[in-house]
Amino acid sequence: MDDGKKQGKPAHPRASANVLSALTFTWTLGLFRVGNRRDLEVSDLYAPLKEHTSSVLGDKIERAWEEELRQSAAKKKEPSLRRVLVRLFGPSMLMYGVVLAIAENVIKVSQPLFLGKLIEYFTVNREHNKVSKEEAYFYAGAVVMCSALSVFIMHPYMLGIMHIGMKMRVACCSLIYRKALKLSKTALGQTTVGQVVNLLSNDVTRFDIFTIFFHFLWIGPLETLVVLYFLWTFIGIASVCGVLVLLALIPLQAWLGKMTSSLRLRTALRTDERVRLMNEIISGIQVIKMYTWEKPFAHLVSQARKKEIKEIRGSSYIRGLLLSFIIFHSRIAIFTSVLVYVLFGNGITAEMVFVVTSYFNVLRQTMTVFFPQGIGQLAEALISIKRLQTFLMYDETSIQQLPPPPPPSHKERTNGLVKGDEEQLTPILQPMRADQRVMVGAKEGITVINATARWTDLVSDDTLNRINLRVVPGKLTAIVGPVGSGKSSLLHALLGELPLKTGSVSISDNISYASQEPWLFAGSVRQNILFGLEYERDRYRQVVKACALKTDFEQFPYGDQTVVGERGVSLSGGQRARINLARAVYKEADVYLLDDPLSAVDTHVGKHLFEDCITGYLSKKTVVLVTHQLQYLSDVDHIVIMNFGSIQGEGTYQELQNSG
Repeated sequence: MDDGKKQGKPAHPRASANVLSALTFTWTLGLFRVGNRRDLEVSDLYAPLKEHTSSVLGDKIERAWEEELRQSAAKKKEPSLRRVLVRLFGPSMLMYGVVLAIAENVIKVSQPLFLGKLIEYFTVNREHNKVSKEEAYFYAGAVVMCSALSVFIMHPYMLGIMHIGMKMRVACCSLIYRKALKLSKTALGQTTVGQVVNLLSNDVTRFDIFTIFFHFLWIGPLETLVVLYFLWTFIGIASVCGVLVLLALIPLQAWLGKMTSSLRLRTALRTDERVRLMNEIISGIQVIKMYTWEKPFAHLVSQARKKEIKEIRGSSYIRGLLLSFIIFHSRIAIFTSVLVYVLFGNGITAEMVFVVTSYFNVLRQTMTVFFPQGIGQLAEALISIKRLQTFLMYDETSIQQLPPPPPPSHKERTNGLVKGDEEQLTPILQPMRADQRVMVGAKEGITVINATARWTDLVSDDTLNRINLRVVPGKLTAIVGPVGSGKSSLLHALLGELPLKTGSVSISDNISYASQEPWLFAGSVRQNILFGLEYERDRYRQVVKACALKTDFEQFPYGDQTVVGERGVSLSGGQRARINLARAVYKEADVYLLDDPLSAVDTHVGKHLFEDCITGYLSKKTVVLVTHQLQYLSDVDHIVIMNFGSIQGEGTYQELQNSG
C-alpha cells in the first residue's frame, strides 16, 4: 500500500552457481569479500531464490490444499495437511534420504574397515601381518577419502534438507496468512490473535528442525543391521550383546519422545492462553492504569506464565535425559562387547578395539543422538501439523460468482418483494453453505429472499429470521431499529460473512463496506484512505471534503501524510470514523454498505456527512445505511425497520408515517 518503490536487491549467486561451487560453497565468497572491506548493510543481502519466495510456495500449497479438500469431500473423509506436505515435499525429502543413506551406510561404515587394515600394518606381531606397505598407503588414503567424501556430501545435504524445512515453514506461513484473510465472522470467534501468532512464530518452526532428523528414523535401524554384520565378523557373539545394550534403551527413548509431544501440545495451549491474555491487557491498558489494576493483572500474567513454565520444565527434563544417553550409552555398549569378547576366552588387540570403537561411534551418533531427536521432533511436528490443520479447517467467507437473477416483471409487491421470485431462484432443498447462497454479480441492486441465519449453532434463536428485502439500484435505503435487532448482521449476510441457513442473497460484485468499528492500519492517513488504490487527486479531494476531513488535515502535523496506527498519532473516535468512511467512499463501487457511520460524530459533523457525502457524493449510488439518527429518515428513499432479527416494516418515510 506504500506508493514508494522498493530498492532492488542483488541477484542470489546460488541461482547461477555450478556444481563445484555448490559443493564447496565458493558462491558465498563474494559476500565475505564485501564484509572484509566494510560493514555489511541490508542492501547487501541477496534477493531470495524464486523457489524460496512466499508467493511461489504459498500458491503451490494453496492449490494442493484446495485439491485435498475436494478429494476429501468426494471420498467423505477428513482432509489432511500431512498428506499435502508429503505430496509437495516428499519427493525432495526422499532424494536427500537416499543421499544420506549412501553417506551413512557406505562411506561411514567403510571407514572403520580401512582403519582396521591400516592399524593391522602397524601391529607388533609381524608374522601374521598380511598388509604390505603399498596396501597400507592405500588404506590410509581410503580413510582420508572417506572423511573427505563425508564432508562433501553431508554439508550440501544439510543445506538442502534445511532448505526443504524452510520451504515447508514459509509455505505454511503463507497458507496461514491467506486463511486468516478469509476467515468468517464465526471462525474469528473461535480463534484468537494469540493463537495465530503462536502458529506463525512457534508451530511452523518445527519444520526447520524436524527435517534434519527425520531420515535417521529409518536410516538408524538400517545402519544398525549393517554395523552388526561387520562387528560379527570381528568379535562374533559379543557384537550382539553390545548392540542389544545399545538398543535396549530405544523403547525408553521412544516413550520419552511421546511424552515430549504431549508436553509440547500442553505448552502450546498454555502459550496461546498467555499471548491472548497479554493482548487483552495491552488493548485495555488505559482502563487498567486508570483503575490501578496493575498488580491483579500482573498476578494473572504471572500465573499464566508459571503454568507455561511448568510444562516447559517437564519437556526440558526429558530433553536433558535424552541428551544424557549421548555420554554413557555407547560407552556402556563398547564395554559390554569387549567384556563378553574377553570372557569367551579371546584376547584383545589394538586393531579389534579401534574397529569396534569406531563402529559403535558410528552407531552412537545415529542411534543415541539423531534417532531419539528424530522421534521427539517427529512427534512435535505431527502435533504442530494437527494444530495448523485445525486452523485451516475454520469456516471461510467465500462468495460464488453466479449469474444475476432475471429482471423483475410488473408483479404485485408484498413487503418490498415481488411475488413469484421464489420460483425464479434456485429452490432451497437442503442446508447449503453461505457461498452457495450469496450470488454476486447482480445488476438489479440487492435482493434478499426468505433469508434465515445464525452466527453459531450453539444458540437456539436465529440472528436473522425470514428476511425478504429488495434494494432498488441508485437509491438510499436506511435500516433502523434498536440495539441488537440484527441491522449489522443483515449487512454481514449481504457480504457473505454470516452463513445463511435458508434463503438466498443476490448482490452486485462491486461492494464497498464501512464497518461499525473503525479500523486503521499503521501508515499515513492517505494510505488508509486509498487502501492500495491508485491516487486520483480530484476524486481524493472530493472524498476528503465530503467526509469533513479537510479541517483535520490542517491540524495534523504532516497533513494527510501523518502516520496513524499503533505507532502514529492518536486520533479521536470521530476522526477514525470519518477516515474509515472515506476509505469506503473513495472506492468506486456499485453498492455501498455503511454500518452506522454517524454515531461517532457530533450533530454538526453528522449533518455534513449525511448531506455532502451520503446524499451528495453517493447520490447516484446504491447505498444501504444503518443508523440510529432518526432525524435524517425523511430524506432517504426507503426505510427498513428491524427488530428481533426480522423486518417489522418498510416503505418510504411518508408511507410509514401514514401507517402509524
